[in-house]
Order: sequence, then C-alpha cells, then structure tokens
Amino acid sequence: MASELTFDGIADDGRAIVEAHKQKRGFEEGIRRLLSELYPDNAHFIYELLQNAEDAKASVVEFELRADGLEARHNGSRSFSLEDIDSIANIGDSTKKDDETQIGKFGVGFKAVYSYTTRPEIRSGEFSFAISDLFVPERIEGRALDGWTTFLFPFDRSDKPPETAGAEVERGLRELDEKTLLFLSNIREITYELPGGDIGFFKRTDVDDVTIRVEASQGEDFVESNWLRLVGPASTEHKGQHPLTVAAAFKLEHKEPGRGRSATKAGTRADAPLAIVPLPVGDVSIYFPADKETSNLRFHIHAPFASTVARDSVRDTSENIQLVADIGDLIVRNLKGFRDRGLIDDGFLAALPNAEDNLKPMYGQVRSAILAAFNEHELTPVRGGGFGAARELVSS
Repeated sequence: MASELTFDGIADDGRAIVEAHKQKRGFEEGIRRLLSELYPDNAHFIYELLQNAEDAKASVVEFELRADGLEARHNGSRSFSLEDIDSIANIGDSTKKDDETQIGKFGVGFKAVYSYTTRPEIRSGEFSFAISDLFVPERIEGRALDGWTTFLFPFDRSDKPPETAGAEVERGLRELDEKTLLFLSNIREITYELPGGDIGFFKRTDVDDVTIRVEASQGEDFVESNWLRLVGPASTEHKGQHPLTVAAAFKLEHKEPGRGRSATKAGTRADAPLAIVPLPVGDVSIYFPADKETSNLRFHIHAPFASTVARDSVRDTSENIQLVADIGDLIVRNLKGFRDRGLIDDGFLAALPNAEDNLKPMYGQVRSAILAAFNEHELTPVRGGGFGAARELVSS
C-alpha cells in the first residue's frame, strides 16, 4: 500500500531527486534549457496559469506585473491539495493525467515558469509554499485571501535580468485578446495591470444559449465583439467524468440597414440585428489558440486535440481527424437553426468553406459535411424568398 502523502514527505522526495543528481554537472540547467526549447514562446506560461485557473473552476483571473516579478491570482473553488503539491513539484506527473476534461497539467507545463524564476511561490487554501531547485516545496509565510489562489514569480534568473523578463511577460499579456475567453467554460474575466499603469480587461457575457459577447479593454482601446458559439460532444473516448466537447465560433456583426450583407460601418446602429460574417483567418484552438496551426476556415474552431508539448500545433492522428469530423457534424446539426433564425445570408455563406479554400484534408471534412447538408436539405436561399436543397436548384 502506498504511504500517505504529507507535505514533509513530498519535500523529502524532492530533495532526494536533487541530491541524486548533484554529481551530474549541469542537471538543473539542462532541464531549464529543455523547457525553454519545449516552450519557445517564453511567455507561454501565462496560458499555463490560465489553464490551471480554468481547471480550478475560477471565474476571475488577475495578473499584476511588477518591476521585479509577476503575481497571478484566481478565485477558483478548488484549492491546492497535497496531491497538487506533489504534482507541481514533479515532471511528467499530474493529478489531472486521468481526467481529459482538465486541460492544464502541473507536470511539464508549469515548469515553463522557470524561464523567469528560480523559486515560484504558491498560496492556496491551507498551503503556502515555494518550490526550490525545481522539485522541493518549502513552507513560507503569508496566506492568500479566502477563496483565492495566488502565484508569485520573482524575476530572479541570473541569465535573464528583470527588465528583460518584464518586457517579455508584458508582451505576452498584451497579446491576450477576446479569443482567449472564447472556448473556456469557467473563466469569465481576465485583468492585468502593468508597471506603467496600463490596465487590460476582458469579460465574457452569455447573451443567450449560443451567443456570447466579449468586451476587451487595453489601455485606451476598447473592443466589443459578438460570437455565435456552438458546443457539442466529441466522439473520442475519454476517462473523465464529463464528456469532452468540440466547438465552433462564428463572428457576428450588426447588419447595416437595407443591406443583406453585414457591415462594420460606424453608422450602423448598435441595436441592429446581428449577422454572421467571415473572418480573414480562423484560429484552431486547443482551449487557447494554437499559434502554428492553420485551418484556412473563416471561423474559429476548438477541440481537445492531441498537440505538441507547447500546444501550438495539432498532431496528425486518427483521433484528431475524428475531432474535426465532430466539428463538421456540430455545424451541420445547427444549420436548420441558423436558417430559422435568419442567419443564412450572404455573410454566412461567405464564412463557409468553398472549393477555392486551400484546406488540408483533415479540415476538408468540414467543407464536405456542410456541402452535403446544403445539397440534401432546404438551406440555400432562393430568389423570391424561402430556401431549397442546392442539388435541386438551377443555380445556387
């Protein structure tokens, strides 16, 4: 029978790892270098922290960037447990490894923070501790506010001055946008504060069962965007208690009066009806955008894809191919609802993939599924009003 976890036992195990490798010159630095290669975007750990907050069922996440470090905090209902401490002080282990519905892993992912700090501090529930030498948790003073978990990352790397670290993290925070919240279930608000006083704020509001509004404020810039977001079950196997999901998000804009096509003109009334419009480029997300993955679709998609370690691209696997097929099925199931809501117009048709779009075979499944649906069902607008099945029309 495995021995019961204790804080001191976890610390002893960590010290044993460090001691066992002390004679191996460059062991710790080798791990740091490996992590920097796995996460070429040095501010990637911002997403790791957001993932942890999402899994802890937080609705609010706050970042405070200082000259000498970064503090991150969230109001997740799930505080740190001994199992979490054991996981965060290890590599390749995680309390979430058997639950595919949870996207953040304390194993390798959290280690991305060591690009900036040598001794992160965590305060959550009854535990307040720092991690030294990558593996050794140590008790520290202070507690987080009730109901909050706090991370502190001092910029103390000898090879990365605080000015450099701060500039990189600031860039990462400024790159957050409305898409950051698009496919999350729990987080509704993200804020950040920079040393110069600039504040960023992102808030997601559910308008109805499929429409969401995202407000994004950065410095003096304010953007409000509306999205039609579809969520449905994934057919891949999973071990978690809740089914995995796939999703698609179409951009909505207010329709210019008297025109069939949606418009973004300043004169368009804010209370004008919303219509779907094509995006210049649609993102592929694994909860957060996978920066190196391109679908060439004109809307955003999400699935729990198998990915590279840095989650910046999607691997070519049969499971991933099936997940894209699930997204195509999800859209097809909702087409009649789009029609009944008056959303199938030229803007929506322009957002759908056509023969000229250069889609990889995996994403071509979405085009094939939608094309078959338009051919078989009365979804295509016809002159004089109404809809018809495309294969039965003279022109469509």
